[in-house]
Amino acid sequence: METIALLICAIALLLVYFYHRFKRLYSYFDHHGIPYVKPILVFGNTMEWCLMKKSLSMILADIYEKLEPHRFGGLFIGRRKVIIVRDTELIRSILVKDFSSFQDHVTAEDASKEDVLDRNLLSLRGEEWKNLRIKLTGTFTSGKMKLMFPLVRDCGAKMHSVLGNISQDEDILAKEICARYTTDVIGCCAFGLDIDSLNDPNSVFRQMGKRIFAFNIINVLRVMLPKLEFFFDLFHNDKAVKQFFLDLVKKTVKHREEHNIFRGDFLDLLINLKHDNDQKSNDRQAEEDVQKFISQVGGKYTKTHIEMTDELITAQCFLFFAAGFGTSSSTMSYMLLELAQNQHIQDKLRAEIVTVLENNNNELTYEAIKQMKYLDMVINETLRKFPVGGHIDRVCSVPYQIPNSKFTIPEGFHLTISIRGIHYDPKYYERPLEFYPEHFTEQAKAQRPHYTFMPFGGGPRVCIAERFARMEIKVGAVYLLKNMSYHVSPKMKLPVEHAPEIALFEVKGGIWLRCKKLQ
Repeated sequence: METIALLICAIALLLVYFYHRFKRLYSYFDHHGIPYVKPILVFGNTMEWCLMKKSLSMILADIYEKLEPHRFGGLFIGRRKVIIVRDTELIRSILVKDFSSFQDHVTAEDASKEDVLDRNLLSLRGEEWKNLRIKLTGTFTSGKMKLMFPLVRDCGAKMHSVLGNISQDEDILAKEICARYTTDVIGCCAFGLDIDSLNDPNSVFRQMGKRIFAFNIINVLRVMLPKLEFFFDLFHNDKAVKQFFLDLVKKTVKHREEHNIFRGDFLDLLINLKHDNDQKSNDRQAEEDVQKFISQVGGKYTKTHIEMTDELITAQCFLFFAAGFGTSSSTMSYMLLELAQNQHIQDKLRAEIVTVLENNNNELTYEAIKQMKYLDMVINETLRKFPVGGHIDRVCSVPYQIPNSKFTIPEGFHLTISIRGIHYDPKYYERPLEFYPEHFTEQAKAQRPHYTFMPFGGGPRVCIAERFARMEIKVGAVYLLKNMSYHVSPKMKLPVEHAPEIALFEVKGGIWLRCKKLQ
């Protein structure tokens, strides 16, 4: 009995101890006079995320709204203190003007030091990131996009052919057909492989893509329990996925080197960097992009040697595959859902596509795609309403006093910007809850402050492959819409519920649409 009593007392004392520790921790913003949303013990403001009831991006958007009209405020992700930035001028300072104080992602801080896949451009830090970012800049210029355009167009034509074989009024899962298309595009443009997942939905590439974005409780635990990061690093990335990409890249690089094969694709640039770290570019736009990037990071660039090992090449290919396959297919499927619910927008967009094609001898060219202005508006409105990333994060590298504030952000502090919160703010968008492409007329864009539309991030850390992603989505949209119409299927659950257990911004039960062939 005495042992049980002592055990109960010990547990009670531990509970009291931890209660007071959390209470002291959670009073941080009170002590500094910073507005914040009251946290829940242990979970902070992210209990719904931990319980898989809500995505982290949706939670941050809710907090963004609750902190109106403040320029910034506080929140807790577990035990981590985080500043959420709301004011567009302050966002500009953090992402651009004072970038040197906030150049690293939280992703970079959390990246496993042992996992080769975490040595990608998103996760690298400091000078290593700067050097690699500069060397990769030439991959995604308009000139390179024009060279890769026929490859993307061929994948679009194949998707069009697959859709032509379905029955009239057949129901499809929009994400499935879009993901098979983007998988083929990335396989072709990054690895030089004809994956053909459009005809083989069970292809190994398609299965790997699904595994990348499956919910991983380890990633939640690494955020909630940072002191145990060393342990969670052992389980950070799916070992089968890691081995698949390591083997694939190693074999492909070896084959190209032995047979002197050059395709002008993403992998070729990395192979060139492996053999010649100081190569010069003849692409004027690449040079301009490099100079723009250097000026954004403070006009300072210390050139250092980067050894492009097969592992480092694999990490970049993995990131390109994950981003190009997952985010683009999600955007395309959300676009189809909105068009199915707004037939007048779908009809107007299809009319533009048909007209532009007729004016270009019914041939889809890189120049023809650029003429589709309403398609640009529809894609931008999709990215506004359904930002795949949902939020931007940064780590403060030096003590930083927030302009027009007494608060100094300590070194190592985390910051976040809710892209979704900004995209739904009625101060910036006339009809935030509606699908309204007119949000992106030239006049409407000119009336908004900068940094109110950031689907690809902002500043020097902006997504390097934005041009490629937009081209991929636009080509896919043309082949999906030119002689096929989409309507909401009876299988579709409305209003949409999001699936927080999936890494990307996905819909519970999927997006079901009914297809009708047009003459």
